[in-house]
Amino acid sequence: MKLRYYLLNFLVILSPLTSINPSLFANNDLNESFLFFSIPTSTHESPQYIPESVGLNSLKLNQIELIVLEGIRNKAFPGCQVVVLKNGKSVYNKAFGTFTYESSQKITTETLFDLASVTKTSATLLAVMKLYDEGRLKLTDSASTYLDFLKNTDKQNITITDVLFHESGLPAYLPFYKSAVEAIPLSRDSENLPKPTVTMSSKTLQYKADLVSKKPDSVFNIQLGDSFYIHKSFHEAAMQRIAETKLLEKTYRYSCINFISLKEIVEKITGTSMDQFLDKEFYKPMNLTSICYLPLRTHSQENIAPTLKKEELRTGIIQGWVNDPAAAFLGGVSGNAGLFSTATDLASLYQMLLNKGELNGRRYLSTATCELFTQTLSSSGHRGLGFDKPRPDKPNSNPCGASAPIEVYGHTGYTGTCVWVDPVNQMVYVFLSNRTYPNDGPNKLSTLSIRPRIHEIIYQAMKK
Repeated sequence: MKLRYYLLNFLVILSPLTSINPSLFANNDLNESFLFFSIPTSTHESPQYIPESVGLNSLKLNQIELIVLEGIRNKAFPGCQVVVLKNGKSVYNKAFGTFTYESSQKITTETLFDLASVTKTSATLLAVMKLYDEGRLKLTDSASTYLDFLKNTDKQNITITDVLFHESGLPAYLPFYKSAVEAIPLSRDSENLPKPTVTMSSKTLQYKADLVSKKPDSVFNIQLGDSFYIHKSFHEAAMQRIAETKLLEKTYRYSCINFISLKEIVEKITGTSMDQFLDKEFYKPMNLTSICYLPLRTHSQENIAPTLKKEELRTGIIQGWVNDPAAAFLGGVSGNAGLFSTATDLASLYQMLLNKGELNGRRYLSTATCELFTQTLSSSGHRGLGFDKPRPDKPNSNPCGASAPIEVYGHTGYTGTCVWVDPVNQMVYVFLSNRTYPNDGPNKLSTLSIRPRIHEIIYQAMKK
């Protein structure tokens, strides 16, 4: 094993100078899908460029592969994708590993990943920016202006800015699924209820027959998984739970409920579902064919990386269904999670933001809006307007590479994802993985600092 590791290390260093492909020697741990020359690796992907053409050192950049291999070897994640754009050019695009530790199916650059909280900035925030750009929403607006269920509550004065900064006082999370279960076993036949039952607080719970079904119909029309449907009234009940939950102190508190609320605001203003709005305004015009909610509507399950082998709330492997339970019980199209994509398409989306709203000759957002949302920093210093930021003063919890300037913006995701945009160095970095498979126990991806270490390698590659 050590001999193979050192051989791979040598080949990674040698590969830019030869035609040797180092991952050919990595057995099943790595799957090479990158060339240093201008050969596209997908139908809508920009050509690849030699790193030196944009001032990057290939020898240093290739060390990304060693960090990824370390992560796979330590079972921090079964597989991943890494993309680096510099000056608008794709200089690194690789897929590594397999769908699961037991599988021989290799991850490719066409594999879709569950983005988890990267959804917040890749979907919900984009929609908010578009509505702000068009004058249909102001940052000083109260959320209750659009959401009737917040009126006459302790949340009626929360502003859009409060929500974007995660300073609204809304809780970090709400277990919506609890509204669909009960501790008392049903007295009648429950064959139509999804299995398995739920275990919560050492109690075995059963889904309520009037809210959950294995079969769809006109009222059980929200699908959460295979043979799992929830009553159309559940969404309204979830919103009411937000309204009834006591508001906390309005200090910084990272909250999925903030972005769940923003999605509701987007849909109230546009009169359409947020996924349809985003498709129309961004994804389809950009020809980003992999970015989507509810990917099983348009993509094969075999092309989507699984996120869980077993979950108490849903039956079987979670593959193609959103991993996040709150987003799942809201129908899969949520403001906090639910988006799927390849790293290639995601990088293109953030290149548009780096270009201040323009991509391939078409404008999607104004320069002023892009600058406002990407450059504003909250007084607490924790967040931009919806975006996460580097924390150089806290190296142990910095989500970025140590050399990342404070101007960098982006987000991370629970399933093992991140995207970071550097306007100073004109760089986009995307890392997608399914680190939660087979279970989301110890987060080795985090303890090994895989994502920030790769980010730092890119900065080291920039140095002369």
